[in-house]
Amino acid sequence: FTVSDLSRMEKIISEKLNFQLKAVTALTFLHLYHGIALSHTSNRKDVLNLDKLEAQLKACLCRIVFSKAKPSVLALSLLMLEIEALQSADLLEIAQRIQTHLKISKADLARWRGLVGQCMREYSSPECAKPDHKKLVWIVSRRTAQNLHSSYRSVPELPTIPEGSHYIPTLQ
Repeated sequence: FTVSDLSRMEKIISEKLNFQLKAVTALTFLHLYHGIALSHTSNRKDVLNLDKLEAQLKACLCRIVFSKAKPSVLALSLLMLEIEALQSADLLEIAQRIQTHLKISKADLARWRGLVGQCMREYSSPECAKPDHKKLVWIVSRRTAQNLHSSYRSVPELPTIPEGSHYIPTLQ
């Protein structure tokens, strides 16, 4: 089987079972934590800006080091840094309860908070604000380019096998 065959079979099975596959990412955790924080805070001035948190998460995920972070820890690190900036005791207590409930170690959280903080400082620096107008160019080897080019065209459209029948495809 080729990758495209397996992908096609996976799609067919998912459609038949009406299965919606959604990956759990740092963004998922960020939305969950944000919702928990908002539902448990009594002070409306301590509102966390979800758009800002999402932008910060995107900035972090542009760096390879954050691919090694557990999504739950990365999202909580971002949330806690933002809560510290707001200086909200209520929200900090909520974030600490989330940390305790998820059994995230203090050392692990401190390590990733440090990396997130460093990323945010660099992201907001004047050097990062200067646009780089160079056109991005993907460079691949000739062999890779040939493989990509030929595999793109060689994927045949195969019919879906009807359920409950003894369908035997004819080879031509």
